[in-house]
Amino acid sequence: MAGQIALVTGGGTGLGRVIAQELAECGADLMLAARQVERLEEAAREIRASTGRRVEVSHCNIRERESIEALAARAGELFGQVDVLINNAGGQFPSPARAIRPRGWQAVIDLNLTGTWNMTQVFGNQMLEGRGGSIVNVIAVVGRGFPGLAHTAAARAGVLELTRTLAYEWGARVRLNCVAPGPFRTAGFDATYDLEQLTGMDGIPTGRFGQPREAAHAVVFLASPAASYITGEVLYVAGGQQLYGRNQALLDASFDRPTKTRAPE
Repeated sequence: MAGQIALVTGGGTGLGRVIAQELAECGADLMLAARQVERLEEAAREIRASTGRRVEVSHCNIRERESIEALAARAGELFGQVDVLINNAGGQFPSPARAIRPRGWQAVIDLNLTGTWNMTQVFGNQMLEGRGGSIVNVIAVVGRGFPGLAHTAAARAGVLELTRTLAYEWGARVRLNCVAPGPFRTAGFDATYDLEQLTGMDGIPTGRFGQPREAAHAVVFLASPAASYITGEVLYVAGGQQLYGRNQALLDASFDRPTKTRAPE
């Protein structure tokens, strides 16, 4: 990644922080963007000290197109062009679908789908007009349904199809891929999942939670020249959760459904 400029949204905490660290360890210079600049500054100091790479920070609210355009202008002033975009910022809250209010639905869609689209279009256009680039979208395990998170299921699946569509439209100039992390014990994960529900996560094939570094490895691989012939793909880093095991955010009782399947009479 030497000579590459990478932008990581949500790069001050959680998985984004680990992704940023690994990108720097692989030789990239960084711009970290999020709403909480104080956390970005702390992450930037630590990454600079441990890797010697250049790390800049900028406030950005990906729900607001104007904020993204301001970020793009600042990145242009500091670096010229961003070569790698990691759309990591996102969030959601657990709720049975019947209880999600219109404002709550819209907030999650605006953040996880529209925010990712705005970042991708603004920086993708710069890449297309410049020397090309690579975009990696951090989504979630989609394809099995996501009980308790209907809003984020819709948004993340939308990002996957957006990624596949743009991989064709933008061809050889810009590669786009997704990483779908499964159960990783981060602050955001713990805030989303029912604590009792977490005890059932060992039902996935690997029988354990993932480590943030394991997801970061996948993100950096897809962003890097090592994946130069890969585009339009989703890489599940989920311990097999995309195949088997619990993937719901709330217990069955939250959905007014029986916890056991009845035998036919």
